[in-house]
Amino acid sequence: MEEKWRKELKYTLTEVESVMMARRLSVFMKRDIHTDGRKKYFIRSLYFDNPDDKVLKEKLSGVAVRDKFRIRYYNFDARLIRLEKKSKRYFLGHKFQCPLEPEEVEKIISGELDWMAEDTRGLVRELWLKMKLELYRPVVLVDYMREPFTFAPGNVRVTFDREIRSGKSMRDFFRKDAPTVPVLDGGRCIMEVKYDDFMPDVVSRTILTAKNREQAFSKFAACRING
Repeated sequence: MEEKWRKELKYTLTEVESVMMARRLSVFMKRDIHTDGRKKYFIRSLYFDNPDDKVLKEKLSGVAVRDKFRIRYYNFDARLIRLEKKSKRYFLGHKFQCPLEPEEVEKIISGELDWMAEDTRGLVRELWLKMKLELYRPVVLVDYMREPFTFAPGNVRVTFDREIRSGKSMRDFFRKDAPTVPVLDGGRCIMEVKYDDFMPDVVSRTILTAKNREQAFSKFAACRING
């Protein structure tokens, strides 16, 4: 299957702006199928880095070609956990992923890695190499609530990420009451816009008021620095 690299834009909005923007988009965009009838859902991710903060430094320096690994699940439902590699190549992004079992996540967090070397999933073996050769380890939990919209033309996906919080206890990955702290002030929200080869005019015109707030925001970096 051909790897599809997508364009990605990010904007920082106030709470009021995000509510108004979501209302405008809801006129012609559909709710993401993962909301399961709700407007939003919870996401928790566990990110990896090495002792020299390689991944964080690459992000802050704006390195054009970079990768980061994370483990993610939704609404505290451990039946669907994914190992993901988020790759950035200049202005394009791509996400590789494979499923993980809860016991495998626990082993990774505990540093029990030998089983990964011969695993049939290529992404698991790739993470094992990073952990063995570059000493990658879990370094931060990132929590937030996401409100997503989709639009078929251009394969557009717009998400509003709110209540972004950072946690330092990796062993609390499956705990609903894991201790976390907020990383954005005043109810600010991150709007992400992803699309394939083109952005339809109706989407471009709707988000026009946010254009001057486009930035290379990273929830991972914000949680590492401010958490």
